[in-house]
Amino acid sequence: MIHSTAIVSELAQVGADVEIGPFSIVEADVVLGDRTKLAGHVTIKSGTTLGADNTVCEGAVLGGFAQHANRPPNSGRVMIGSRNIIREHSTVHRAIQADQTTTIGDDCMLMVGAHVAHDCRVGNRVILTNGVMLGGHVEVGDRACLGGNAAVHQHCRIGRLAMVGGCTKVVQDLPPFVLTDGATALIVGLNKVGLQRAGFSREEVLELKAAYRLIYREGLTFREMVSALEGRFPVGVAAEFAEFFRVGTRGFVQERRSPPKFALRVHPAVDEEETDKPAIKAFPHAA
Repeated sequence: MIHSTAIVSELAQVGADVEIGPFSIVEADVVLGDRTKLAGHVTIKSGTTLGADNTVCEGAVLGGFAQHANRPPNSGRVMIGSRNIIREHSTVHRAIQADQTTTIGDDCMLMVGAHVAHDCRVGNRVILTNGVMLGGHVEVGDRACLGGNAAVHQHCRIGRLAMVGGCTKVVQDLPPFVLTDGATALIVGLNKVGLQRAGFSREEVLELKAAYRLIYREGLTFREMVSALEGRFPVGVAAEFAEFFRVGTRGFVQERRSPPKFALRVHPAVDEEETDKPAIKAFPHAA
């Protein structure tokens, strides 16, 4: 069903049972998958493909040009999977280069005012809470959750099942499975609630805790830490840590630690490890 006030290009591909609300605009070179629903005042710009069963709410703009001072005349595309919910006034921008694509997977939720910049790669079942801002070329792993008004610097990576606290300023790569505190933007433990909801077994969680202690509590240099991870956790979920640390250009977020001999637990997500060891410093990428 297409509202009489909607403007839909004849060169757009509109699937079966698609609903387009009042005053929405669908430009040429757009693909809307079956059963997709566009509310009123939605704009889907050229170069955008949406899979099936997506819901796009009022005021969202998908497929806008990259906000880049030297953008070439021919831009890339936006590719959005299926069963996503994109709430009011969210924006997703096309890749800068014609042969590149900004991608969002399946079953994601972009809450009010979320922004996905050019050339981002967002995985499956990702939640971007109200006001989240992803800079260009950001990668977000599956089932990651970013709290309200979190901002991620361009070229940073967010590992899968990581939880980013509200108002966090992310300027380095954040490993998978961890939780950050919005006040300090530092890691405060494993994302235990997210792991539980994702169905991780007790054995898998214990393995991740052991790997977490190795990374942040044994006082190893960066190269020693990666080598130890590879040796102790060659397979399984904890092996993802070493794989994540092998690449990246911006360094890695460090852990927040209490002062020596300070026993007060300031956050329920902090691992129950003793906190009387000195805090490690952030890992430089080329340590």
